[in-house]
Amino acid sequence: MEIIEASAIVRPAANLTPDEKRSLLFDVSCSLEIPMEDFDENWWPLVSNIWTQYNSYKQVNDNVRKDFACHFMKHRESSSRKKENIPIEKRQITKTRPSKLCHAKIRVLWLFSLKMVRVERYKDSPNHTHTLLESDKIKRSQAVRTLVEKEAVKNYSPPSNTAAVKEYSIGLGLGASARELNRKEVTNIKYKVRGPMEAHLFCDSDLKSDISKSIAFLTEKEYRVEYYYVSHQSTTTKGIVFTRPVQLEKLQHHGWLTLIDSTHKTNKYDWRLFTLYVRDTYGCWNVGAHFFVSSEDGDTVSEALKIIRNSFCRWIPRYILSDQSSIEAKGIKKAFPGISAGEQECETRDVMNAAMHKRTKIGCEKLVQDAINDCSVPAVRNYIKRNYTKNTQQWALWARQHSPLLLQVTSTNSLESFHSELKRLTSSSHGLIGTVYNIAKIDCKKITDSEKAAFEFRTKKISVYGVDDDIVEEIHKFPFQIQHLLVTEARAVADRIEKGKGAPGLSSLNCHCLFRNRYLLPCRHIFHEHIYGSTKLLTVDAWKVFQGMFEECGYEIYERRESIIEFAQTKQLKEAEDRRLTVVELTERIRDKYWRIEELGDVEKTDAFISMLKTSLNPIISNFDKSN
Repeated sequence: MEIIEASAIVRPAANLTPDEKRSLLFDVSCSLEIPMEDFDENWWPLVSNIWTQYNSYKQVNDNVRKDFACHFMKHRESSSRKKENIPIEKRQITKTRPSKLCHAKIRVLWLFSLKMVRVERYKDSPNHTHTLLESDKIKRSQAVRTLVEKEAVKNYSPPSNTAAVKEYSIGLGLGASARELNRKEVTNIKYKVRGPMEAHLFCDSDLKSDISKSIAFLTEKEYRVEYYYVSHQSTTTKGIVFTRPVQLEKLQHHGWLTLIDSTHKTNKYDWRLFTLYVRDTYGCWNVGAHFFVSSEDGDTVSEALKIIRNSFCRWIPRYILSDQSSIEAKGIKKAFPGISAGEQECETRDVMNAAMHKRTKIGCEKLVQDAINDCSVPAVRNYIKRNYTKNTQQWALWARQHSPLLLQVTSTNSLESFHSELKRLTSSSHGLIGTVYNIAKIDCKKITDSEKAAFEFRTKKISVYGVDDDIVEEIHKFPFQIQHLLVTEARAVADRIEKGKGAPGLSSLNCHCLFRNRYLLPCRHIFHEHIYGSTKLLTVDAWKVFQGMFEECGYEIYERRESIIEFAQTKQLKEAEDRRLTVVELTERIRDKYWRIEELGDVEKTDAFISMLKTSLNPIISNFDKSN
């Protein structure tokens, strides 16, 4: 080891920036002495990507000496071995970095007796043949990797993580070091970090133990939980119902219209997760309850809904909006058999978008007849006649035209967005414990969002431009979420004028447009007439009437404001509908089971399933063919 005189040793100032520290440890033009703790925590992580250790020695006095070479030295040549029996066009394209591009070396001594670290240039070591930025392109320093790991914990997308790390790096003086950071590197670091962090989400024990752990976790998080069984002729299905007290309160108070939907592949047992979703007084969508089912059938779904209604809270839904699932439809009918007016399972249909603009029962019937007339396929035409012409009341289209809330909520998209957010966190390899862990996390976020919306509902004012000040002043007297709706309508007047449309000539506040019927508020046509027409519709008294709607309540003002016809359904029609749902449910269950087997990729199992299905169904079909 080269002996260096004390006069040649430099102790850097304590207020150096990270870039200045990196430059000193990159060039090492003189010997440096740095306090040991400061060196390990604040200096070496900045240059861990530049130097590679190749030698270490512990001295008699317990001091440690380590020799480092530049990362560009790369002692070993990359293998040039070609993969045998693989065509050139199918070989993976790889990049290799040449070795011995730089021969710079340093020596670092940890002087434990002095609690100092001495960094010095190795004897006869040349300067670097490259820049500091080129070292950063090859590998990231530990300081930058630590920033990425901290962001990875938040589980945002790689682009978001990358942008955040670069922003933090600039604030910490590491902008140059993180400049070349790309999404692929962030993704690799993220998965290395989150792997050990998510180990608890993968339950290695059996299903029974997993269920026990999940129930214990939910109970600890103050969920109400009930585990139940449903016995069938040959099997027994299981389910877990769970919800927070604050969610039950929202379901009880705002469950007049409830969304229901299921999602799959959130756990390794493929237990389906169902969620009930309601909109609260502040216009926020919130979870009412969750339940897992081991098998998706009408009886198991119905039992979960009964538990929520009878054991958990006084939930009295008027409408339950679902997708086109007959399993959900049958479960709802079994759990709530007493509702006779309107359609309870309001299935989302494409044709509903057109039907929304029909204001009368005659209009709905005409829409159906037009569909029949335009249809060129006899089978489809007969289907429309059979299922729609004679059962237009089951569409609930006419009922929807007389209910503002049903006009506002026409699909389960908000609930599907919740499930999409959940599936970004969960995996089909997680246990039930992993899934409920992530559900609890998102539930907390939803509750926080709702609390924020509640705070802003009466206090926050929207910033507006392009609207008259006197109108803005009146709009600010509404709740914050309603302000957004009114401002959008007020601004739409300018678009109408650009299109050459004149004032609509309204003489009263009775407008039959969709917005007016949805929200019972001033629409763009009323604003247009008030500003540019001959009639000032929005008088002081008119504004007070609109504002008075929300004086003591929020979005629940739209509930129960409906005018529908009670449709009397005969016993024969009810029995026929139940039989139809039973057949469709069986079809869905068979199709679901087929796709589960198909996804396994086992051709023998798939063929065996199809063979058994044919063996079971062919005698039934043949028997009824003969009887006909």
